[in-house]
Amino acid sequence: MKKTIATICLSGFAIFGLSSMKDIAASGISGKVTPVEGVETVWAIKGTDSLKTTVSTEGAFTLEVAPGTWKLVVAAKAPYRNAEVKELVVTADNTTDVGEIKLDK
Repeated sequence: MKKTIATICLSGFAIFGLSSMKDIAASGISGKVTPVEGVETVWAIKGTDSLKTTVSTEGAFTLEVAPGTWKLVVAAKAPYRNAEVKELVVTADNTTDVGEIKLDK
């Protein structure tokens, strides 16, 4: 009996975990940062969750995130200043494009 309950519980957790992974893989944030040489990393922050990525040689980036409201932070190299996009809403099964983020000196 204990084995059956444990198997049911583990199956439930596995199904829940897989459905949560679907939300993360299907939703995202993309954009471009200029100038490319001024970018250190790009962060997406929601509550205590955070993800980071680097940009391509053209300045493009993509982050796979769960649906919700995120803050995007571009950590810049000197002499450039960090940039932020607040209240960035990401919906399920969509990638939110923030367009071009220009870093100021």
